[in-house]
Amino acid sequence: MSEKIKILSREELYNLVWSKPLTTLAKEYAYSDNGLRKICIKHNIPLPKSGYWSKIKFNKKVKKEKLPKANESHEIELYIRKEGQEFINHPNSERAKIKQEIENSELPLVVQDRLSKPDELIVKAREDLKEKQPSTWGTSEGLLSTSSGIINLQVSKSNISRALRFMDAFIKLIKKRGHGIKVTDGTIVVINGENLKIRIREFVKREEINDNGWKRSGYRPTGELSFRLEDTYPEKIWRDGKNSQIETKLSTILATLELKAKENKERRIEREIQHKLWEKQRQKEEEYKKLKENEFKGFEKLFGKATRWHKAQYLRNYIREFQEFNEKNNTLDEEKHQWIEWAKEKADWYDPFIEREVKLLEDIDRDTLKSKKNYWY
Repeated sequence: MSEKIKILSREELYNLVWSKPLTTLAKEYAYSDNGLRKICIKHNIPLPKSGYWSKIKFNKKVKKEKLPKANESHEIELYIRKEGQEFINHPNSERAKIKQEIENSELPLVVQDRLSKPDELIVKAREDLKEKQPSTWGTSEGLLSTSSGIINLQVSKSNISRALRFMDAFIKLIKKRGHGIKVTDGTIVVINGENLKIRIREFVKREEINDNGWKRSGYRPTGELSFRLEDTYPEKIWRDGKNSQIETKLSTILATLELKAKENKERRIEREIQHKLWEKQRQKEEEYKKLKENEFKGFEKLFGKATRWHKAQYLRNYIREFQEFNEKNNTLDEEKHQWIEWAKEKADWYDPFIEREVKLLEDIDRDTLKSKKNYWY
């Protein structure tokens, strides 16, 4: 069956991406939200900023960025998503190119009917599940879950063999491709230094249970397996379908993981660049703030010194007037002579150009005229 294509003008695509979130459009067209974003960037089509759709939801005022003029007019082809289609499959898709390269290689893409020389992680998971009993609680009812430190599997007893065989094939494929897998806080696929968290989980179905006359809601396993890429929004899930099972999707899963790792790395590098730019700007602002503070401190010091000098002159003027007054009135006795010398000493102590040492004032700050120390008794 041929792909359905919708041809849009640049303006029509602009109106489309401003009418619905990319995550919603990704369900209508055979692209991921990031794939649609790249198409818009290619054609210089602005996109809503972060928080735009939340503001729309709560009827807040928003600003719609205008569509820049283009030198040429191009028709843009968008592939419409078919029911059950994971992502775009046309040959121009980066994911499709990776998938094709994987399928044309000598990589092991077949899940065997029985375990043969299973990976060490699979051996540990098999032994771990032997001791497990089905859960009786919540949405995990009827499922067996592996322990911490074991590859993440949540399946019914009847699906243990199938889940182990699929994961064994997946792990061998990952390693053959040159990637890594580790079990820490979950099961982690390592691609080009990027960590992608995965798990296998069987779907359960909610049903009404008659428990000795009491009706309650419960869950039962459906036999339908899913492979999940976690820590993404929305969570990426490959599941058994009517016409195919996850065993047939190894190349698609691997291609998606590799593309996701590439995108994550690009975003991480971009964040690191932005962080460095932010840190550089922060340092510049901090340095400028210190310059301003030092400038003001310098001025305060200048003003303080000038004020002290002015007050020192004020003291000397007073001392001189005191001396002249007493000389004129012939009242300058020895006691007043001693006071004048004492007062001149204090003016010299206070003068910022002289700052004469006075033993009894050594604990006094000249700028504040308060004690330099706090004495506690």
